[in-house]
Amino acid sequence: MVEDDIIPADPAIDPDGDEADRRRVGPKRSEASTNAVLIAAYAELSEHGWRGFSVDRVAKNAKASKQTIYRWWKSAACLSVDCVLGTLAGKTSTLPVSADVRDRLAAIIDPLLIAVRTGDGAHAWRGALLAAADDGEAGEIFRAWFAENVKIPLRHILAEQALKGTVRRDWDIDLATELLFGPIWHRLIAMRGPVPEIYRTRLVDTLLRAIAPV
Repeated sequence: MVEDDIIPADPAIDPDGDEADRRRVGPKRSEASTNAVLIAAYAELSEHGWRGFSVDRVAKNAKASKQTIYRWWKSAACLSVDCVLGTLAGKTSTLPVSADVRDRLAAIIDPLLIAVRTGDGAHAWRGALLAAADDGEAGEIFRAWFAENVKIPLRHILAEQALKGTVRRDWDIDLATELLFGPIWHRLIAMRGPVPEIYRTRLVDTLLRAIAPV
């Protein structure tokens, strides 16, 4: 069983002093152990969904202790969100300003579209989105990722296009993100269906038509 390298607290040790301060910093994660837990959590979401998610099974399959998992993640919901976001790490790309605006917008949604169409990605992402909706801290993790990887890049692109006169100057960032991602969430959660590859073109075209100059 894989354990973290932090020595358990000894009740005989004075809680004051450097040793106590070191323990309060929290356990240092092993990269291999962390990856094993994230992979096991992703498999758990894919097979059992959020409602049937079991940290016990995750711990068993990752060969990690349940106690260690809860040291590293505040809740099962936080772990669920982290495990799907981890599949997108390093896959986001920013195209140069000279690139076609449709390609630049598509580059923002491509990593997610590929993730939900690959293997059991749709099941895992559906579970993670439900976990983010149920748990406040997990929701914050997801919203922070969404802001950094979607809203900020999208805001920059649309601001550039507004200066060029290719989109209206009164465009709204919340409406823009909902037009791009709302249909994906609808397909995953409400319809529980696959997300077609053609969505890449349709979502971008829908957004550009909605904010085109009058």
